[in-house]
Amino acid sequence: MKNTPLSEKLILYFVLLGIGAILIISTVSFYSTKRALLSRTFDQLTSLRIVKKNQVDQFYADRVRDITTMAETEEIKNPNPLPSATAEERSTRGCCGQEFVRKFRSLGKYFTAFYILHEKGICAQGCFNDTIGSKAPVIPEPSYSKLLSQLENQPVVICDVSFDEQTGNAYQLLVTKIADKHTAKDGISRILALAVSIDGINTIMLNNNPLAGLGLSGETYLVGSDYRMRSSSRFQSNSILKTMVKTQPVLNAMTGREGSIITSDYRNITVLSSYGKIAVPGLNWAILAEIDLQEAMVPIYATRNRILLLSVIIIVIFFAFVYVISKQITKPLIRLKNATINLGEGHYDLALPVTTHDEIGALTESFNIMARQIKEKTTELQQERFGRMRSVIDGEEMERQRLSRELHDGIGQSLIAIKLRLENLLYQDGKDIRNSIHELKNYFDQIIDEVRRISNNLMPSVLEVFSIPIAFRNLFSETAEHSGLRIHFEAKGNFDDLDKKIKTYIYRLTQEGLSNIVKHAEAREVWVNLTRKAEYLTLIIRDNGKGFITETAGKEGGNGIHNMRERASLLNGQIEIFSIPSKGTTITLNVPIFNTYVKNQDFPSG
Repeated sequence: MKNTPLSEKLILYFVLLGIGAILIISTVSFYSTKRALLSRTFDQLTSLRIVKKNQVDQFYADRVRDITTMAETEEIKNPNPLPSATAEERSTRGCCGQEFVRKFRSLGKYFTAFYILHEKGICAQGCFNDTIGSKAPVIPEPSYSKLLSQLENQPVVICDVSFDEQTGNAYQLLVTKIADKHTAKDGISRILALAVSIDGINTIMLNNNPLAGLGLSGETYLVGSDYRMRSSSRFQSNSILKTMVKTQPVLNAMTGREGSIITSDYRNITVLSSYGKIAVPGLNWAILAEIDLQEAMVPIYATRNRILLLSVIIIVIFFAFVYVISKQITKPLIRLKNATINLGEGHYDLALPVTTHDEIGALTESFNIMARQIKEKTTELQQERFGRMRSVIDGEEMERQRLSRELHDGIGQSLIAIKLRLENLLYQDGKDIRNSIHELKNYFDQIIDEVRRISNNLMPSVLEVFSIPIAFRNLFSETAEHSGLRIHFEAKGNFDDLDKKIKTYIYRLTQEGLSNIVKHAEAREVWVNLTRKAEYLTLIIRDNGKGFITETAGKEGGNGIHNMRERASLLNGQIEIFSIPSKGTTITLNVPIFNTYVKNQDFPSG
């Protein structure tokens, strides 16, 4: 394709790119729609599950309230005579069955029968659908002692689902204590037990209406801790306590978790399942809302077909559009190519005309901006390079001037004084000569101290022999002696393993900072904190001087702040200078220790 015209290449590339983009967009759209629809279905299942859960919780709360109300009625408090009652009591206490059932007949849609239990057995019973108490369902007699022990911890006990031996129907027992004067007199507790029909739960959970939000394959049901159904299945008859449901949602719900999952149900069919637990005391039941995955995917497959058809139409239109505009794109692209070559050869004064207001026009404008920025950056780099070289030269020159002053004003003057003293020895007698020699010895000691001080300023030997805190204390002691400043110094951490260049640069930076304070700050006190941590070294220099405006610092001819910033950059450190006029200045330096890179160059020591 080396000799293929640019316009044809553009057509080919853009068509391939367009097809790829459309395929990607179509795929992403399909899967995004799929995720959205599945998410919406999960949300609907979760909402339905929560509604059903609240209805189940409310159902049992109402039944608890019913049994509590029944236990307070006179018919329950004065039932048929207890087995332990006297003959007089048996003659004065009548049967409660007919009157009690008549009073609570409206609750027959929830309860099938009632029982009054005594420690010796059932002392009274009745059927809500028949006023003759002897026709109550024949169920295994509840364990009086077991129920009584459970009632010690809660006022009402809700038992799990069981089967009515007479009718074969499922039911539950609700039990509570009966408190009356006979209980207080005999010391024997009586228990009221109500047989709850499971039909009330099925009315809540079972729904075969496709328009109720569960479609043709959705259902909600309850599962007990033995992994058997506690409500009727939409697809299997006689499922209560018979259909085993040991699926992943049930296992998750039994551990106290709530959520949604795609899994296989008890029919081994892939479903969308929302699971959780009901909040009825005494019932360790899971509640599930599920719908077949295949039914949930029906609108997703329809969306996929629409996306494929739309993609084919867009590809055809895109090909025609690319063919038309490829010729228009070629000319400005070639112009940009030639301008790029000129830019690479160093010709920065370029300004291409912007003839369109599309992507090519934006690209041309961006190219013009880039050319201007490259020119500006090149100029800035040249100026910065010139500034660095000037700073190095100025630093060297300032150091030479300082050394010249110290040699001339210090050692030079002392040597002249010694020369004059030596010349006077020619005209003195023996005793005066001895005194003059003693004075000359003192002069020589002063010259030696001055030479040592100058040498120490050039390269403090204490940095090589001792740690940097000791070098700082010597520096602060000398500065305080000559300037009258009160310098407070505090060092924290171990500084023995610091690199020699790091110690030297930090020492020079501190020296520069103190010099600026002495010359310009008019401060009385200075606080210096040096802290060594695992990966950083922090230096803080603070004074109570007159301060300055940081935006104008370094623009009035001084190199102090510029030199400090240069030294900080050589350490890959960060330096911050915060100052308020009349409120002092704070200099903070943070230097990385283990990753510190100091440029391998010789810099002026001043």
